[in-house]
Amino acid sequence: METYKLYINGEWVNSSTGKLLDVKNPSTDEVIAKVQSASESDVKMAVDAARNSFDSGVWSRLPPGDRSNILLKIADLLEKNQQEFIKLETENSGKSVKQVSGYDIPYTIDNIRFIAGACRTLEGKAMAEYVADGTSAIRREPIGAVGVITPWNYPLMMVIWRAFPAIATGNSVVVKPASYTPLTTLKLAELVEKAGVPSGVFNVITGPGSSVGEQMARSNKLDMIAFTGSTEVGKRLSELGSSTLKKVSLELGGKAPFIVFEDANIDAAVESAIVGGMVNNGQDCANSTRYYIHEKVFDRFVQRLKERIKQIKIGDPENPDTDMGPLISEAQRTRVEGYIKKGIEEGGRLISGGDRPEISGHDHGYYIDPALIYTENESSAIVKEEIFGPVFTILKFSDYDDVIRRSNDVTYGLGSSVWTSNITTAMRATRDLRFGTVWVNEHVVVPSEMPWAGYKQSGHGASLSPYSLEEFTYIKHVYFDITGKVRKDWYDQIFKE
Repeated sequence: METYKLYINGEWVNSSTGKLLDVKNPSTDEVIAKVQSASESDVKMAVDAARNSFDSGVWSRLPPGDRSNILLKIADLLEKNQQEFIKLETENSGKSVKQVSGYDIPYTIDNIRFIAGACRTLEGKAMAEYVADGTSAIRREPIGAVGVITPWNYPLMMVIWRAFPAIATGNSVVVKPASYTPLTTLKLAELVEKAGVPSGVFNVITGPGSSVGEQMARSNKLDMIAFTGSTEVGKRLSELGSSTLKKVSLELGGKAPFIVFEDANIDAAVESAIVGGMVNNGQDCANSTRYYIHEKVFDRFVQRLKERIKQIKIGDPENPDTDMGPLISEAQRTRVEGYIKKGIEEGGRLISGGDRPEISGHDHGYYIDPALIYTENESSAIVKEEIFGPVFTILKFSDYDDVIRRSNDVTYGLGSSVWTSNITTAMRATRDLRFGTVWVNEHVVVPSEMPWAGYKQSGHGASLSPYSLEEFTYIKHVYFDITGKVRKDWYDQIFKE
């Protein structure tokens, strides 16, 4: 069993308290590693390292091409060592090795390479004469020292999405991974070091969010917090960050509607509904969680969906045949089971699933069968609140305006999808749905080149795309006088000779 250290200012160090935290494999409930529980002084040391490295200019003043080349080295190193990362991510997160090896790691490598290229193309408006006596230009400059707090559902990917646009644009970062899943983030720090990122630019500290994360949010030496996680924690970080008026970028929860119109390709919609609902073991803020099905195709859709759900292979995440592994923790499984129970109490009908399956050799794993629930109660908790588990909530509709209104009537606005063969319906829906992403005849596709951003209480600010890099920059106006005059014509309006 390995004991990991903190990575601060280019050195691997123990916590000043010597306190360690267990890291478990959610498929077995076994402790697989130990990490440091950072103290207040450890956090301060990491923040100071980021602050000092930024202020020194050792990274922030490098040409974008130089930073880009180092990021590309990290991508190459990750690709070279991907088998180690696949094993570690699968073991620590409980997601299937099929997903980690086929999607998570290759996609993350692509994310890095995109970010590395995009940092070389940031630009403002071209220099121009907006005032008669001068020329104006725009500079994009890094914000400074940034605290990055990442979630447990995509441990490695979310570090790349949040920390790498920051360092690509010249910022220095302190990363705090989720306590459940810190291992691949700590391994990534080894690659960052090997690629030649200067000391203090990329720091990783582990420990409880209630202490470490909150201390970062309050720090007057961090200029920004970038957080991905729950809406409740996002609100708390915004509150704490307000004391120093630091920028807070938030990618929060979701409650994605999946709208199937009567002219949709039902077979295609069902296949995507399965993937959209169970991807990442149902622990994804983009999961399709509310299935609005037109009454004319409702019975056919539900029958087919029920058949396909039963074919999902639940089991050991390290088995290549497994489709879905366990939830991240016992607490998370209990939470999901509570929503299933509440959904039934509030008028829902359990069609299938919701039990704890028996997985040979994994008796203590946090497994659950995907639940399919029909409800007519639009106010039910399973319709309004983020469950973060494989719960397929089925609802019926007959009218376009009604289903759009119901789809929008949640506090979240992250992802959504519509299924139709009518281009007019599709175009209207992409306009009318108040979500940061609207997929047409697909769900959960996010290219590196396109932004992932939310409306309403799903947060603000973008991940991926060039917009994610702009998120970590200030816009500076630079003005040049082009007259050479001692007194400009407009001075008389303020002070006459």
